[in-house]
Amino acid sequence: LTWCFRKEELNGWIKLGLFLVLVPLAFWVATYRPTGFSYPLLFSLPRDGQTSGYDFYINFSKALAGFILLCLLWPRLRTDEFVVRSRYSLAVALIAPILVISLAVPVLNLAWQPKPIEQVLLFAAMNLSIVCVAEEVFMRFLFQQNLRNAVACLTANPWLQELLPLLAVTIIFVAIHAGLSGAAVWIYALAGFLYGLSYTLSKNIIYPIMVHFLVNQIHFSFLTYPPG
Repeated sequence: LTWCFRKEELNGWIKLGLFLVLVPLAFWVATYRPTGFSYPLLFSLPRDGQTSGYDFYINFSKALAGFILLCLLWPRLRTDEFVVRSRYSLAVALIAPILVISLAVPVLNLAWQPKPIEQVLLFAAMNLSIVCVAEEVFMRFLFQQNLRNAVACLTANPWLQELLPLLAVTIIFVAIHAGLSGAAVWIYALAGFLYGLSYTLSKNIIYPIMVHFLVNQIHFSFLTYPPG
């Protein structure tokens, strides 16, 4: 389906139909768990009075879905797309994790909990290769870029072309991760917005992956995880 969907010459209605099938299918492949099935357990954080514990499983199907989308949906940059200079995209990618963590600590009452170096390294490898790549490719290539292209067909206003998809993917990110209630909504809203903004400014998947990776990695390495 991804191979068919990527063809630029497809009829618009056919492309829309493929999109409506491809999105839930990709999400299902990445999240489906048969009864009694578990992926390999990489490590566990102990449960005690201060933390709720954490089990990290190697989700191979999420990685598979992510890399298929990455390889087949890598977008061709259009001449009318808004892109800033790389130094500005890099600045956003470096500042964004600080903003997210700074808000998460007081809102979620995160405490100092440094992890052993071997767990930090294991988490970094899986965080980058599975979690960040899969989630960002899904959100940017499947949603944000295609929404941007669709809006561009309806209006020549560059602000609407970039802002409407950014707001839409932020809402989708919050709904997938936190639902639409509770204190965590504000953290995921800020994170989702900044991940999307880094792509809006750069049109390069490297930047949202970088931001997502740094947020997850700083949180896991030094703070209670998940929030207790």
